[in-house]
Amino acid sequence: MFNFDPFSRGVAITEILILLAFAALVGYVLARLITNSRINELRAALADQEAALDDCHRKRKATVAMASSPATKTVEYTNTKTIASTSNISATSESEEETVFRKIASRASELNFSRIGYATLNDADDLKEIVGVGPFFERKLHTLGIFSFRQLANFTTEDVEKVSDIIEFFPDRIEREDWVGQAKQLYKDKYGREV
Repeated sequence: MFNFDPFSRGVAITEILILLAFAALVGYVLARLITNSRINELRAALADQEAALDDCHRKRKATVAMASSPATKTVEYTNTKTIASTSNISATSESEEETVFRKIASRASELNFSRIGYATLNDADDLKEIVGVGPFFERKLHTLGIFSFRQLANFTTEDVEKVSDIIEFFPDRIEREDWVGQAKQLYKDKYGREV
Protein backbone atom coordinates (compact mmCIF):
# COMPACT_ATOMS: atom_id res chain seq x y z
CA MET A 1 0.00 0.00 0.00
CA PHE A 2 2.63 2.54 1.07
CA ASN A 3 6.08 2.27 -0.34
CA PHE A 4 8.20 3.41 2.58
CA ASP A 5 11.80 2.47 2.43
CA PRO A 6 12.88 2.41 6.11
CA PHE A 7 16.46 2.80 5.03
CA SER A 8 15.91 5.98 3.05
CA ARG A 9 17.23 9.14 4.59
CA GLY A 10 13.95 11.13 4.38
CA VAL A 11 11.90 8.43 6.12
CA ALA A 12 14.51 7.98 8.84
CA ILE A 13 14.62 11.72 9.55
CA THR A 14 10.80 11.88 9.63
CA GLU A 15 10.64 8.94 12.07
CA ILE A 16 13.23 10.56 14.33
CA LEU A 17 11.36 13.89 14.29
CA ILE A 18 8.07 12.15 15.12
CA LEU A 19 9.71 10.26 18.00
CA LEU A 20 11.31 13.48 19.32
CA ALA A 21 7.98 15.33 19.10
CA PHE A 22 6.24 12.50 20.94
CA ALA A 23 8.93 12.42 23.64
CA ALA A 24 8.67 16.21 24.03
CA LEU A 25 4.88 15.99 24.35
CA VAL A 26 5.08 13.23 26.95
CA GLY A 27 7.73 15.20 28.87
CA TYR A 28 5.61 18.35 28.77
CA VAL A 29 2.49 16.52 30.01
CA LEU A 30 4.43 14.85 32.84
CA ALA A 31 6.06 18.14 33.85
CA ARG A 32 2.66 19.89 33.92
CA LEU A 33 1.16 17.12 36.04
CA ILE A 34 4.04 17.17 38.50
CA THR A 35 4.11 20.99 38.65
CA ASN A 36 0.34 21.27 39.11
CA SER A 37 0.45 18.64 41.83
CA ARG A 38 3.21 20.52 43.66
CA ILE A 39 1.42 23.86 43.24
CA ASN A 40 -1.77 22.38 44.69
CA GLU A 41 0.19 20.97 47.64
CA LEU A 42 1.78 24.38 48.27
CA ARG A 43 -1.58 26.15 48.01
CA ALA A 44 -3.09 23.73 50.52
CA ALA A 45 -0.15 24.23 52.88
CA LEU A 46 -0.42 28.01 52.48
CA ALA A 47 -4.16 27.90 53.20
CA ASP A 48 -3.47 25.85 56.34
CA GLN A 49 -0.81 28.35 57.46
CA GLU A 50 -3.11 31.32 56.78
CA ALA A 51 -5.92 29.64 58.74
CA ALA A 52 -3.54 29.01 61.65
CA LEU A 53 -2.31 32.60 61.47
CA ASP A 54 -5.87 33.96 61.41
CA ASP A 55 -6.72 31.78 64.41
CA CYS A 56 -3.64 33.10 66.20
CA HIS A 57 -4.66 36.70 65.39
CA ARG A 58 -8.19 36.09 66.70
CA LYS A 59 -6.83 34.66 69.94
CA ARG A 60 -4.36 37.53 70.22
CA LYS A 61 -7.10 40.09 69.60
CA ALA A 62 -9.27 38.50 72.28
CA THR A 63 -6.32 38.52 74.68
CA VAL A 64 -5.54 42.17 73.91
CA ALA A 65 -9.21 43.08 74.39
CA MET A 66 -9.24 41.37 77.80
CA ALA A 67 -5.92 42.88 78.88
CA SER A 68 -6.57 46.44 77.77
CA SER A 69 -8.95 48.91 79.28
CA PRO A 70 -12.13 49.80 77.36
CA ALA A 71 -10.85 53.31 76.69
CA THR A 72 -7.65 52.06 75.09
CA LYS A 73 -7.94 51.45 71.37
CA THR A 74 -4.75 49.42 70.97
CA VAL A 75 -1.99 48.14 73.19
CA GLU A 76 1.51 49.41 72.51
CA TYR A 77 4.13 46.80 71.80
CA THR A 78 5.95 47.77 74.97
CA ASN A 79 3.09 46.27 76.99
CA THR A 80 3.42 42.81 75.46
CA LYS A 81 4.93 41.32 78.64
CA THR A 82 1.75 42.15 80.53
CA ILE A 83 -0.33 40.61 77.75
CA ALA A 84 1.93 37.56 77.67
CA SER A 85 1.51 36.88 81.36
CA THR A 86 -2.25 37.32 81.03
CA SER A 87 -2.60 34.94 78.11
CA ASN A 88 0.09 32.40 79.04
CA ILE A 89 2.04 33.04 75.84
CA SER A 90 5.56 31.70 76.06
CA ALA A 91 8.34 34.15 76.84
CA THR A 92 10.21 33.06 73.72
CA SER A 93 7.46 34.06 71.30
CA GLU A 94 6.91 37.34 73.15
CA SER A 95 10.57 38.27 73.02
CA GLU A 96 10.58 37.45 69.30
CA GLU A 97 7.52 39.66 68.80
CA GLU A 98 9.06 42.47 70.84
CA THR A 99 12.20 42.20 68.73
CA VAL A 100 10.13 42.47 65.54
CA PHE A 101 8.31 45.58 66.77
CA ARG A 102 11.50 47.23 68.01
CA LYS A 103 13.14 46.59 64.66
CA ILE A 104 10.15 48.13 62.86
CA ALA A 105 10.07 51.15 65.19
CA SER A 106 13.77 51.77 64.63
CA ARG A 107 13.17 52.10 60.87
CA ALA A 108 10.13 54.39 61.04
CA SER A 109 12.30 57.41 60.25
CA GLU A 110 12.91 55.99 56.76
CA LEU A 111 9.36 56.96 55.72
CA ASN A 112 8.60 60.41 54.32
CA PHE A 113 5.90 61.52 56.77
CA SER A 114 5.97 65.10 55.48
CA ARG A 115 4.40 63.74 52.26
CA ILE A 116 2.42 60.80 53.71
CA GLY A 117 1.08 62.83 56.58
CA TYR A 118 1.24 62.50 60.34
CA ALA A 119 -1.35 60.81 62.52
CA THR A 120 -1.62 59.69 66.12
CA LEU A 121 -3.51 56.97 67.92
CA ASN A 122 -6.34 59.49 68.44
CA ASP A 123 -6.64 59.86 64.63
CA ALA A 124 -6.52 56.11 64.05
CA ASP A 125 -8.85 54.43 61.58
CA ASP A 126 -9.55 50.71 61.73
CA LEU A 127 -6.90 49.62 59.22
CA LYS A 128 -8.21 46.06 59.46
CA GLU A 129 -11.05 47.18 57.17
CA ILE A 130 -8.48 47.01 54.36
CA VAL A 131 -8.47 43.56 52.81
CA GLY A 132 -5.13 41.97 53.65
CA VAL A 133 -4.52 43.90 56.89
CA GLY A 134 -5.05 41.76 59.95
CA PRO A 135 -4.50 42.67 63.59
CA PHE A 136 -0.81 41.79 63.51
CA PHE A 137 -0.08 43.91 60.43
CA GLU A 138 -2.18 46.73 61.83
CA ARG A 139 0.07 46.71 64.91
CA LYS A 140 3.12 46.74 62.64
CA LEU A 141 1.73 49.75 60.77
CA HIS A 142 0.93 51.51 64.06
CA THR A 143 4.49 50.86 65.22
CA LEU A 144 5.67 52.62 62.05
CA GLY A 145 3.41 55.60 62.80
CA ILE A 146 0.78 54.75 60.19
CA PHE A 147 -2.64 55.04 61.80
CA SER A 148 -5.03 56.41 59.19
CA PHE A 149 -6.56 55.68 55.80
CA ARG A 150 -5.33 59.11 54.69
CA GLN A 151 -1.70 58.13 55.28
CA LEU A 152 -2.06 54.88 53.33
CA ALA A 153 -3.93 56.67 50.54
CA ASN A 154 -0.94 59.02 50.13
CA PHE A 155 1.52 56.14 49.55
CA THR A 156 3.60 56.12 46.39
CA THR A 157 5.22 53.04 44.86
CA GLU A 158 8.38 53.91 46.77
CA ASP A 159 6.45 54.02 50.06
CA VAL A 160 4.83 50.66 49.32
CA GLU A 161 8.24 49.10 48.66
CA LYS A 162 9.74 50.70 51.78
CA VAL A 163 6.87 49.61 54.06
CA SER A 164 6.91 46.08 52.59
CA ASP A 165 10.62 45.90 53.37
CA ILE A 166 10.29 47.32 56.89
CA ILE A 167 7.35 45.17 58.03
CA GLU A 168 8.77 42.17 56.15
CA PHE A 169 5.70 41.68 54.01
CA PHE A 170 5.42 40.08 50.60
CA PRO A 171 6.66 42.83 48.26
CA ASP A 172 3.83 42.68 45.75
CA ARG A 173 1.00 41.92 48.15
CA ILE A 174 0.29 45.55 49.12
CA GLU A 175 -0.01 46.44 45.44
CA ARG A 176 -1.87 43.24 44.52
CA GLU A 177 -4.46 43.83 47.27
CA ASP A 178 -4.50 47.55 46.39
CA TRP A 179 -4.16 48.87 49.94
CA VAL A 180 -3.73 52.40 48.57
CA GLY A 181 -6.91 52.26 46.49
CA GLN A 182 -8.84 50.63 49.32
CA ALA A 183 -7.61 53.30 51.76
CA LYS A 184 -8.72 56.06 49.39
CA GLN A 185 -12.18 54.54 49.09
CA LEU A 186 -12.51 53.89 52.84
CA TYR A 187 -11.41 57.47 53.56
CA LYS A 188 -13.98 58.80 51.10
CA ASP A 189 -16.72 56.57 52.57
CA LYS A 190 -15.88 57.55 56.15
CA TYR A 191 -15.19 61.28 55.74
CA GLY A 192 -17.22 62.07 52.62
CA ARG A 193 -14.34 63.66 50.70
CA GLU A 194 -11.34 62.70 48.60
CA VAL A 195 -7.90 62.45 50.17
